[in-house]
Amino acid sequence: MGNFLRLVGALAFIALVASFGLSAIYGATHEITETYKQAEEAQARIEALACDPDAFFVETVTDSLVGGQPFSYYTAYASEGSDDVLGYSFTAYGKGYSSTIVTIVGVDLAGIICGVKITDQKETPGLGSKIQEVASQNTIWAVMAGNAVDESGVKPWFQKQFEMLGVDGLRVVKSTTDEGILAVTGATISSDAVTESVSEGLAMLLSVVGVEEGDGSRDADGGTARELGEGA
Repeated sequence: MGNFLRLVGALAFIALVASFGLSAIYGATHEITETYKQAEEAQARIEALACDPDAFFVETVTDSLVGGQPFSYYTAYASEGSDDVLGYSFTAYGKGYSSTIVTIVGVDLAGIICGVKITDQKETPGLGSKIQEVASQNTIWAVMAGNAVDESGVKPWFQKQFEMLGVDGLRVVKSTTDEGILAVTGATISSDAVTESVSEGLAMLLSVVGVEEGDGSRDADGGTARELGEGA
């Protein structure tokens, strides 16, 4: 009986020390993590809106809910103190296959998407995770021969499809012959999660700022993105 109590006591002490250690680490790193996260989101807003790094963003928190979460958006100005509005940005939260997918969206003054950037997802590697995949055009032979093309800065093919789309164009399709967002092969749930969350957020943004819905048009670059998606 004495040995059992000593064992229980030892395990309890180890658990207490481990808990204290984890709490101390969290306390020491939480502020740094939050600062990094905010900086990452700020950069994502600039990239999604394709605006100048000096753009100044002002957040507006609404009383509305989208996907069960409070809806807020950012108005982008040319610079701090400027009245020159460049566009808007909001964050979409979509329930994927195994995680909540967080997407930052940039929207122009006409209600058309400038770009999207997925900032957080924990979908199945090799399937849903392809929503962040850059479809490389380099072959292994080109790499071995030293003729590989520099693809730094290339946008993920799935996310690029959202560019120049309005609310009417945000629907998932499974064939390149259909107009819409081409789903990642084997990951329709992840594709739907991003598309639906962006669509709901965009519709809410347009109603809040008083902009009529975009017509869902797509420029010539959209065809390229869909071709890349089919080969992924």
